[in-house]
Amino acid sequence: MLDVYICEDDKSQLDLFSNYISNTILIEDFDMRLALSTQDYHELLKLFSPSGNIGVFFLDIDLKSNLNGLELAQRIRKLQPRCFIIFITSHVECGMETFRYKIEALDFICKGTPDEIRMKIKDCLYNIDEKIRSDPKSFHFNIGERYISIPFNEIVFFCTSDNSHKVTLYTMNKLTEFFGTLKEIEANLDKRFYRCHRSCIINKDFIDNVDYDTSIVYMKNGGECPISFRLKGGLKRLLR
Repeated sequence: MLDVYICEDDKSQLDLFSNYISNTILIEDFDMRLALSTQDYHELLKLFSPSGNIGVFFLDIDLKSNLNGLELAQRIRKLQPRCFIIFITSHVECGMETFRYKIEALDFICKGTPDEIRMKIKDCLYNIDEKIRSDPKSFHFNIGERYISIPFNEIVFFCTSDNSHKVTLYTMNKLTEFFGTLKEIEANLDKRFYRCHRSCIINKDFIDNVDYDTSIVYMKNGGECPISFRLKGGLKRLLR
């Protein structure tokens, strides 16, 4: 799920943008949520830094503070390289400055009429949704009619569920259960993943330690995965 953040010093505009974004997410059923709408960039930096989700940031450039939106975006990009940054501003002359700051902004929305802003915000969210869906380094699946995409580098392991025909996906801070088989999943993963048991696929980047005597892989999120006897050799070679 993508977390959406807004930082805008004008309260009336902040409320307007929040409304546009929330309504678009709801109507289009995007796998996103409005995580924060604030006038204070300190609050934004404090909240998003520990988040495990990719961020979408709608930022004003003139924040009426000691830090402008370009500098804020620069900090955000360093902390979360894969995030999406969109500027909504009256300062169109600052557009070229985004290159100097190496921000790689997705879009630069000029504050025009409310309808113009609403359509541009909608276009940005559509664009982001398409990018996430087509990202070959993410795992995609459905829960009912809801489409979900989770980057490979956030997945700790998969295991079969106690519920028939279901698999559980674990990240560092949550789990998600969905219909599927490990065989189908394995075919769509890259070399960082290893099928260590008929019931588990692990991400080697999240291995904490391995006890070959008890045949257990201990993962960094606290999870424990069994290792089958015939797959121990492959795991040793992978970690070597």
